[in-house]
Amino acid sequence: MRAPLLAALLALAPAAADGAGFGGKNAGTSGAPFLTLGADARAAGMGSAVDAAADDATAVYWNPADLAGLHYRDATFTHAASYQSTFSDFLAYAQPIEGPRGTGRERELRPDQLGTVGVAVLYQNSGTLPEVDNSGTPTGQSFTPQDVAASVAWGAELLPGFDAGVAVKYVASKVENSAATGAADLGARWRARLPSTAMDYALSASVRNLGGQLKFHTASDPLPLTVTVGQALRPLPALTLTLDLVQPRDRSLYASLGAEWRAPMIQGVAGALRLGYDGRLKSSDAGGTTGLTLGAGLELRRLAFDYAWSPAGDLGDVNRLSLSYRF
Repeated sequence: MRAPLLAALLALAPAAADGAGFGGKNAGTSGAPFLTLGADARAAGMGSAVDAAADDATAVYWNPADLAGLHYRDATFTHAASYQSTFSDFLAYAQPIEGPRGTGRERELRPDQLGTVGVAVLYQNSGTLPEVDNSGTPTGQSFTPQDVAASVAWGAELLPGFDAGVAVKYVASKVENSAATGAADLGARWRARLPSTAMDYALSASVRNLGGQLKFHTASDPLPLTVTVGQALRPLPALTLTLDLVQPRDRSLYASLGAEWRAPMIQGVAGALRLGYDGRLKSSDAGGTTGLTLGAGLELRRLAFDYAWSPAGDLGDVNRLSLSYRF
């Protein structure tokens, strides 16, 4: 039954994209673009191709179905220093809900669990900008565009190997005036062991930023609705390979790729190296080097540090630092 459920979501995704008027002809017609820029350093190092592989609190942002993979409480904070004095912060927390036969802290997920809940806040500050009037003349004043999204999510294993999740979010944007709206994310993931191998495989689908419009004065802009189909393969215990096909509302379909090598170093310490390609930004859009992403991580028992570098051509580089704690 789980395969038909995921197949139905995969089939509906292109239809939803069609009905929403997706594609390059809608470039520049979505509001709140900060919702598409990613959340954490691990994902950024893998080209943001983690729709099927975000098994931590960041799943609140990427795919709420992935919350079903959490074995422990998880808290994470990310600071991203972007181009042109822009910066963003991401804070998330997720916790499995213990069922009546639960065993308390630090336990493997049990069949009696009721899924996992998570909360997250994404904030972007675009720096201070000089104010000009309609003729382009400086007024002597300045303003600071700011955006925030607060989400509450739930994900669970509904059937053996089949996960589903949903998130609701509040989105607010301030330029000189303010606008706010609500939206939802939906996700599903199927997990399996490939026949006659020791390889784990996951296939996922998600729809982010569904519904809602930001209205400034009399003009309204829809949120950047995005449909993603993701895959994750673990050919070796230490290696994860990912591929996401992403269809944004306001541009053409693109692909992102990721690879993560994570292995123990000494007792209680593990390291990770990451490489990816993010197809969202092309050299023709920004000039210079774009798409390539690099990252690394270090785990000290329950504490993890992650870093990612993402070049954005002539715009500059994006550097992300994440701190996570599992308990």
